[in-house]
Amino acid sequence: MARPLRILVPGGWYHVVNRGNRKEALFLDDDDRRCFLGLVGGMPERFGLEVHAYVLMENHYHLLVRMPEANLSDAIRWLQVSYGGRFNRAHGLHGHMFQGRFKAALIQQDADVSEVARHMHLNPVRVEGLGLEKGDPRWVKASDAADPGAERIARRLERLEEYRWSSWRAYLGKDPRPEWLETGFIGRSTGGRSREERVAALLRYTESPVRQGRIESPWDRLIAGVVLGEESYARSILDGAKLDPSEQREARSAARIGRVTWADVVQATEVVMGRPWAEVAEVHGDWTRDGALHVAVQHGRLRLSDVQREVPGLKYQAAAQAVRRFRSQLAEDPARQRFVERLRREMSKAQA
Repeated sequence: MARPLRILVPGGWYHVVNRGNRKEALFLDDDDRRCFLGLVGGMPERFGLEVHAYVLMENHYHLLVRMPEANLSDAIRWLQVSYGGRFNRAHGLHGHMFQGRFKAALIQQDADVSEVARHMHLNPVRVEGLGLEKGDPRWVKASDAADPGAERIARRLERLEEYRWSSWRAYLGKDPRPEWLETGFIGRSTGGRSREERVAALLRYTESPVRQGRIESPWDRLIAGVVLGEESYARSILDGAKLDPSEQREARSAARIGRVTWADVVQATEVVMGRPWAEVAEVHGDWTRDGALHVAVQHGRLRLSDVQREVPGLKYQAAAQAVRRFRSQLAEDPARQRFVERLRREMSKAQA
């Protein structure tokens, strides 16, 4: 399976995320969290980056950073190696802490930066019992949301405001702002002249999906899995950005895949599998259909809600579960990895 791309663009905005190895906990206690944030706080001086938002969950972290220099890989590698060593010493453990390479999405537009910050800050609310669990198909479109009820809304907002291990409380003025945390850009992004007006506007913007119960994820719009922005921008970046040498081939492949139709995915699947789509889709226990859905959404930039309607009898919830199931097994299954690569190549040839 190809490694996640690292697109290095001076001045670029990035969302960075990584998980614990085998999805195990990254933080066992508050001392671990303070240690990690202490290291994050050292990155601006050491690497020149700007930290604009963060969220620490039990088994993963999110960072929103801007990189004046193209040294993101060096910065995050230092962060993870430093934290991993300290964590292992503190708890008498050994071995790798993180689940492979970190993932980084390059963000083009200011509005997308604000949306990513909101999506990050809402992570603590997306837990079981509040009706906003990650992967729940209800967490998709606000326009279709049923009234979640005053009591549940109140619990969501309380959870959001009281969660200590994100930058959200600093934005609200509930906690002192660390010197290393840049809040000006996000704080001004939703309007308002005075600080009070800006906080109120940012509060409304961030709380609105919590009250409604659904939000459209920015990650559904990722191009080639690594760029959030316009297609022309993504293509220029994938063609010309500074990449790790091992990633040049993968970037060229990703750049060749433009926006596709579901018919393109079906045709490519038939070529790869050597049998009609109807047979592929109807075989019970075969993951090929799920893999095609994954490629359509992840690499073809189709919306799952649109793709699901093209498959007779497939409900959105079942489609979402199928894609999650396929992705969860992808890293450990060479057969699935080969299928994805072959399908992507076939789609690229069709668009050549």
